[in-house]
Amino acid sequence: MVSSLTHFVAQEKGFYKDAGIDVEGNPVKTSNLIAQDLATGNSNIGIELSLVPLLKQLESSSKSIRIFSTSSITSENGFDGIVVKRDSSIKELQDLAGKKVGVFPGTTAKNSLLQIFRTKFPAAAFPMFVELDPPLHLQSLENGDIDALFTYEPTLTLGKVKSGFVQISTSIYAMQQTPNPIGVAAANSKWVDENPHAANAFFQAIDKAVEFIRTNPEEAKQILARSTNLDADVAKAMHIMPLSKSTEIDFKSLEAYLRVLKDLGEINELPSAKDLCIQPR
Repeated sequence: MVSSLTHFVAQEKGFYKDAGIDVEGNPVKTSNLIAQDLATGNSNIGIELSLVPLLKQLESSSKSIRIFSTSSITSENGFDGIVVKRDSSIKELQDLAGKKVGVFPGTTAKNSLLQIFRTKFPAAAFPMFVELDPPLHLQSLENGDIDALFTYEPTLTLGKVKSGFVQISTSIYAMQQTPNPIGVAAANSKWVDENPHAANAFFQAIDKAVEFIRTNPEEAKQILARSTNLDADVAKAMHIMPLSKSTEIDFKSLEAYLRVLKDLGEINELPSAKDLCIQPR
């Protein structure tokens, strides 16, 4: 996935090799499966996944996973957005009232957009949500099965560059909270405790990758295109998931977003942000 860019950079720039570690990448298609693999120890590291399935996994397997990096999504670097066909009558967020909006499967995207809609347009009819697997996102909008699409990169930019779709909103997650830490990188707790030197070496390699992406965004996007077989023009135009170094986690932002998720009913328990994370070395 394009949100695994730190891993691709660490591979191509030799940061893993410099740290003295061998890393085997195992593609996993969804955040739910990544969280399950981390909890069971099938994977040592999840380079990026949604915070929500991680938290839900922790409710049944307490302390099995620990976070070492969080996203910092803002309206300027938003990884998500809503697009419509160029000839659509939908021109702004409020126009989604009563319309069919395609969203990712599960409750997070739907509940987040619904929260924003309720807050901004309390008198308007709610959108009607259609859960779609990612490969169906652009096709469903093109075919008219939905009126608008709430999606993430690279589909967001792919729709604009290749299909001529029009984006009608900035990041929904940034509207929900800025900066938003919904994307996280995490590790199996037992593996970290039993392999502290390897874990620290890995975190340092990823921290180098984060710094490289910040200072060399265009080269990082070229690495992204090569690593994911993504069209170079799409990679150049899209936003990159902004992840923190392991020593820069914004605990205040994470704590606030945990409360948002609790209020939305996405999680049943309200954990401490610091308890969820690997503390800076």
